[in-house]
Amino acid sequence: MGSNEFRNEMIMNTQTHTQSVEQHDAIVDHTTYPEDAELVTRSLNGDVAAFEEIVTAHQETVFRVAMRFVKNETDANDVAQDAFLNAFRKLHTWKGNAALGSWLYRITVNTALMRLRKNRRRSEVALEGINPAEQHETEYREYVNAWHPRGDEIVENKELRDQILAAVELLEPKYQKVFKMKEFEEMSLQDIADELDLSVPAVKSRLHRARLHLRATLERYVSI
Repeated sequence: MGSNEFRNEMIMNTQTHTQSVEQHDAIVDHTTYPEDAELVTRSLNGDVAAFEEIVTAHQETVFRVAMRFVKNETDANDVAQDAFLNAFRKLHTWKGNAALGSWLYRITVNTALMRLRKNRRRSEVALEGINPAEQHETEYREYVNAWHPRGDEIVENKELRDQILAAVELLEPKYQKVFKMKEFEEMSLQDIADELDLSVPAVKSRLHRARLHLRATLERYVSI
């Protein structure tokens, strides 16, 4: 991640950021995450080196999160660069009530989702013959796979992971049960049908509804 993009962004946004620094200092919490607050304030004042410190500290995590969504290095690098540029543009909105890493994580997730949507739009013609339910199954699988927590990411992902688990708990019991059996216990559709005395189509229908509800809830959460 070179500094030229950030220098160009700073030149283009100098006036906006200069006007926001005073307001930012007035409302940001400088006590909870003082090191983060210092880097953010310096960056807002036009210090390129400060934002490069932010990039250096978080670039591996941002790239890893991007990879879990887009599955290839080229797209992951693009997502990571876009995520940092988006973070710079929105830097004045960081209030200090969450770690900068958690804030960047949410921006990265949102940026990756935007890339997936863009890629899917490009594939619309090829997908014309696919049943809508099957297309939704494939689409939602990307969300589920990307959001399964890994041991080395539990701390940095905790805020988003908690939102996912909370969203699952808010599902109607009949949808929640099927979703947990499929995604958490990794049971087959036939096994779920046998366990709950349902037909396989009925299981698919409940999964579809559960995923619609979860997708809506989680997209509202990660959208910034």
